[in-house]
Amino acid sequence: MRVTFLGVGEAFGSRANTSLLVNGELLLECGPHTLLQLRRLGVELSRVRLVYISHLHGDHFLGIPALLLAAREDGREEPLTMVGPPELRQVAEELLQLSYRRSLEELPYEVEFVEAGESLRLLGYELSFAPTRHSLPALAVSVRRRRKLTYACDGAPTEELVELALHSDLLVAEAYGGGASTHSSPLQAAQLASRAKVKRLALVHLWRGLAREEVERAREVFEDILLPEDLETVEL
Repeated sequence: MRVTFLGVGEAFGSRANTSLLVNGELLLECGPHTLLQLRRLGVELSRVRLVYISHLHGDHFLGIPALLLAAREDGREEPLTMVGPPELRQVAEELLQLSYRRSLEELPYEVEFVEAGESLRLLGYELSFAPTRHSLPALAVSVRRRRKLTYACDGAPTEELVELALHSDLLVAEAYGGGASTHSSPLQAAQLASRAKVKRLALVHLWRGLAREEVERAREVFEDILLPEDLETVEL
């Protein structure tokens, strides 16, 4: 399994918003910077077949209309599946209308919307979900295909998330810090990684004012911590 960190940033920082590309075809989150990062990598948009949106904060979904319309301009004909909150189709329609006066029906390819919640098997991947404690409903996701990747989206860890992440080859965890009760921190992410017995932990969505010492304290709990850069790729 190949995981590319298109962005590792928080909502209002200097890095691209957090978004992951798995095996060149599964996109986790689609914020305002996602299309730009895909372009920088030279990714053919027709290869992106599955998109997951964890929750409806702008840094996680506002890139949807650009992605859909850029794919149209590139001549996409292949269907696209989008997984996320129950309102995702309505939100995508509204964004297309607000930003470009377009609709899903005008696209030359089919977009299917699937609600996250129950475990799913899509395009050869097994997707499972667990809630985090965030300011609005948010679902972490594990992705299985021989290897196991867990993406712990925005929000403090929950017992359900510990179970979801169990024995992951890579846990990608939000570690905003800064004392926000509806976010995680490097230390909480390390504790989650330790309890879930994961092989490796990658910290993303770090607050721009986060002290480096917080990461070092986290390494005392869980040693194998990666601080990925935008556009960095790891192999599982």
